[in-house]
Amino acid sequence: MRLVVLTLLLFLLRLPAVAQERDLLVRIWQSEDGLPGNVVRSITQSPDGYLWIATAEGIARFDGLEFQPIELDGEQRRNRFAFWRIFATSNKDIWVATFQGGLFRLRSGKFERVLPETRQPRPPLVAQLIEDESHTIYFKRGTEIHRMDGNAAQEVTTPSEPLLALFDADLKAQTNGGRRIDSDTPPALTDREGRHWSSDSEGRLVVSAPGSTPMVVTIPGSSTPLAFSELLEDKEGNVWISSPINGLARVRPSRVDVLDFSDGLADNAVLAVMQTRSGDWWIAHRRGGLTRWTPENAEQVDVTPNRSIGALFEDRDGVLWAASRDGTVFARRDGEFKSQFAKTQTPSKVRALAQDLSGTIWFAGSQGLASYQNEVVRQFGQEDGLPEADLATISPGARGKDILVGTIDGRVYRGDAKNGFKPLGQTADLEHRWISSILAKSDKEIWATTLGSGLFLWNGKTWRQFGSGYGIPDERLTCLVDDGRGQFWFGSLGGILRASRKELLERASKPDAPLHWLRLDRSDGLPTRECIGGYQPAGWQGKDGWLWFPTGNGIVRVRPELVEINRVPPPVYLSSVRVNGVQHDESSARIEAGPGGSRVEFRFLGLGFSAPEKITYRARLAGLDDDWRELGNQRVASFEAVPPGDYHFEVMAVNGDGVPSNSPATLRLIISPHFWETTWFVSTISLLVLAMAAGTGWLLARSRMKRRIEKLRIRNAREAERARIARDLHDDLGASLTEISILAALAAEDAADGPLHPPLDQLSTKAKHVVGSLDEIVWAVNPREDTLRSLVEYIAAFAREFLDIARIPLRSDVAREIPEHPLAAAERHGIFLAAREALNNIVKHSGASEVKLRIALEGSQLEIHIEDNGRGFLMDYARGSGGDGLGNLDRRMAEAGGSVQIETARGQGTKVTLILPLLATPPGDS
Repeated sequence: MRLVVLTLLLFLLRLPAVAQERDLLVRIWQSEDGLPGNVVRSITQSPDGYLWIATAEGIARFDGLEFQPIELDGEQRRNRFAFWRIFATSNKDIWVATFQGGLFRLRSGKFERVLPETRQPRPPLVAQLIEDESHTIYFKRGTEIHRMDGNAAQEVTTPSEPLLALFDADLKAQTNGGRRIDSDTPPALTDREGRHWSSDSEGRLVVSAPGSTPMVVTIPGSSTPLAFSELLEDKEGNVWISSPINGLARVRPSRVDVLDFSDGLADNAVLAVMQTRSGDWWIAHRRGGLTRWTPENAEQVDVTPNRSIGALFEDRDGVLWAASRDGTVFARRDGEFKSQFAKTQTPSKVRALAQDLSGTIWFAGSQGLASYQNEVVRQFGQEDGLPEADLATISPGARGKDILVGTIDGRVYRGDAKNGFKPLGQTADLEHRWISSILAKSDKEIWATTLGSGLFLWNGKTWRQFGSGYGIPDERLTCLVDDGRGQFWFGSLGGILRASRKELLERASKPDAPLHWLRLDRSDGLPTRECIGGYQPAGWQGKDGWLWFPTGNGIVRVRPELVEINRVPPPVYLSSVRVNGVQHDESSARIEAGPGGSRVEFRFLGLGFSAPEKITYRARLAGLDDDWRELGNQRVASFEAVPPGDYHFEVMAVNGDGVPSNSPATLRLIISPHFWETTWFVSTISLLVLAMAAGTGWLLARSRMKRRIEKLRIRNAREAERARIARDLHDDLGASLTEISILAALAAEDAADGPLHPPLDQLSTKAKHVVGSLDEIVWAVNPREDTLRSLVEYIAAFAREFLDIARIPLRSDVAREIPEHPLAAAERHGIFLAAREALNNIVKHSGASEVKLRIALEGSQLEIHIEDNGRGFLMDYARGSGGDGLGNLDRRMAEAGGSVQIETARGQGTKVTLILPLLATPPGDS
């Protein structure tokens, strides 16, 4: 107890120093950072935003990250000038006064002497330089007033009253703006926030705000006051100090408050933090144990020896739950932590806890999900929709009736004890990342943060990602806290982030909607960039509205309404342009390069002095790619193999608070082509190619036409020959066979009772059969019959005659509108033979008493259905019995380009369907 009281007393005694250290952030640049020298005498800010620093060793321009020394040239290098004061005018000229009474103008990187030095003790100095409405430059050396006429200075012997009034107003502005008017009066400054910067009785620089105790500006990490000779407030509100000893310093107020060991914490490495309903803060440390903290007291509580607590939670009954990293769960009742679930060992290894409306307490961890209600513990698993889930976080649903859990591999489940759990989306939607926190605003607005892939939004159907492509400064998020003012705050491994919930929702539905991100890091007062992740809660909003974020070096506290946004748009400038390694003048509005495809490199910089390291860039090369490319804080954009063309390069800068430049820096780039890439060359070659193609095409077409004519001639000759053969067969052989058949029949009648009657009758029958076969051959050979209609009519006629001879009734249904679609002879003959084979099988094997024939056009194919009511057969037996009937059908239809379908069963008849796809042009007739 004495140790606790002693710690508290030390904490109270150190409060002023700690408050000062938190309130003011001091950053110093010296010669090792690129400053010409540590003796800084004067500073100014030019209209284009740059800072100009006059040191004992020379002049430098500063962009927030790098110093660019301005070297003397020619005869000037032989002299050592003691620079005293520096000025800037609207035309971007920089003016530098010396201790010898001289004056230089710095234009386009070169010094120009305006007034020579005077060779006398204590020479009069140029202390004022002003610009009137007509942009005429006047300056005052001692009591002399001079006017710039071109490149020469002319003394004004009788100054006008308005001119004297301008000098008086400038003197007053310098007095209030941080410049020393005389050697006996230290400089003073009143900034835009009303704070007064001045020297105290001991010569120290102090800052006093209305109603507050003055604070001494000290060197970072020590209590040594910072020496100063001049003060300047820049456009963003930062105060710059020129120090005759310590170099260049920037002072800005801290945007956060840090709670650490000096405030009563047992360890600066904090894992989790939360505030109970009683107002006490409970803080879990890496080294183990908890700190119960209030602004008045800090008490160390040992929960489990040498074990750290990884999860904290207060239920609705006021019971404080604590889960250690080794697996034990504790509950604090009556002021004492006691181990729970020692007998069941479930739940164990818990990472996060939550409670639903029914009062059920849920535990999520590496061993899955468990619930606790009415002294009953239930473990959820595969049968509940949670297959071997290693859980990282848990949160109640928007209405509190259900529970949302997130895994370490990017899965989110929603459900309850009664209905089980179902996944939201697919397994890979959240890129298999550790789900660090979940916030449900409604069933169609669920936010999830991940360690590595940024922020995700569930809209009721799919997950929408907000990653690096949406400008998020860091995708490694540790938590999400809603401040109740329309802003989401995120802990991350790259600082504390903030984004508007409204802007996030608008960006989810409108890709071009603006989205601004604020990032707080070391430049804003954080002791480290990394917020702690993997433990719960990793962020908390207190009853007073302050946000608490645990880090490895204390707790960072943010008061949302007091975080001032730097609304000064950062100007952006091109610093260099290289095409194929050749430097070009970036100040010109147009650059011509080439010829041919080129590698182009643009270097640029945005000016922001509050946090220059947080400025990010987006660029595009319009004409090559019109989409903006997010570059992060990279100050170079390279484009490989840019083809000849006319392009416009644009680059925008965005400060650390999400405010973009008013306008982009632009440059027109024209890359000329090689002569073979020019329009006239391409046009000429194109015309030649077209002419050659046309000539070649004409020759090919002529050759093709000759071949077609030759094919037509051969075809016509072939068809003529087929027609002659068919005619000869019909007229000569057919007539002779018919005559033989008649004569044989007559002879058979005459020898009715004689021994020659049977052979004569057989001869007559054979002759008739040959006449029928000859008729079929004539039909197949005759080119006039090469049509679909002829095929259909011939099959129908053959079926009637064939079945009439077999004395089997035929019921036919033949489509009437059959087109004159051309068919090749082989195709037509093959289909007929298949139909004949099917009819012949009916007569020989089926024992049918009736046959149905249906011929129809179904879409773009011909279908011939031949069905009988015979005995049927077994398909497997018929194909394996050695007969050729079914094989002939398959082969003939395949040769004709069609197919056959057979439906049969023993005792149920047979149905044969011949199918022929109809082509626009039959094979062999092209």
